[in-house]
Formats: sequence, structure tokens, C-alpha cells
Amino acid sequence: MRKDAREAVYRMLYSYFLTGEIDGETKDFYLKEHKLTDKDVEFADALISAVLERENALRDELASIAVSYSVDRINYLDKAALYLALAEINGFDDIDYAVSVDEAVRLVKKYSTENSLSFVNGVLAEAIRRKTNENN
Repeated sequence: MRKDAREAVYRMLYSYFLTGEIDGETKDFYLKEHKLTDKDVEFADALISAVLERENALRDELASIAVSYSVDRINYLDKAALYLALAEINGFDDIDYAVSVDEAVRLVKKYSTENSLSFVNGVLAEAIRRKTNENN
């Protein structure tokens, strides 16, 4: 299921923020741990590639929305959820924005702090508002 693929990517991103790299062994570990189907592995690969390829743009977008926060000081767990959802919002037209937000919030609820829920939700709501205005 895609939710499992997202969770694998989320955990990969957290590892990436800690170490500065995602090697094949790390990637394989998270993909196998979540017992993904071939289709879900394809989705996870596309998602992690989208985040890594657009990392600077995602960082800039996050900085422009969370103006009261330094991106460098945002908790890695929250940043991973935000990058994942922002990559989906900006690059996966087949995924409804609400699904991206719901999944990011689900991951933050599972792995981060309760205070993070409103922060992540608020940042993503603003990202969607901007994207919607941009498309109109």
C-alpha cells in the first residue's frame, strides 16, 4: 500500500537528514522492512527521487512558508514529513492534496510530537493555498 511506501520513504529521509546520504543498503532495508509490493517500491523510488532531486526547492518553499522558523532547526521527523508531502503536492498530480496532508500528519503523529501536528498541518495548508492560487 502507498501508505507503507510513504512510511519507508519517511524513515529514509529521516536517516538522510541524520547522515547526509541514502545508500543502497539503507534504502533496501526500509523497503524490505515494510514488505512493499513491486508497485509500491516503484512509488517509493519515485517519491524519494523527487525529494532528493528537488531538495533545494523544497527547502526554499518550506522557508518561505515557515518564516518564523529556521529550516535548519526544524525537527528532522517533521522536516521529513514536510518534504515528502511537499514533493507529492508539487510533483504527483495523481495524488489528491488532502491525501498528502493526511499521510504527513499520520506519520508525524506516529513518530514525532503532538505539537508537531499543528505545525505540519499549517505549513501544508499554506503550501496548498499557494499552489491552488498559482493554478488559478
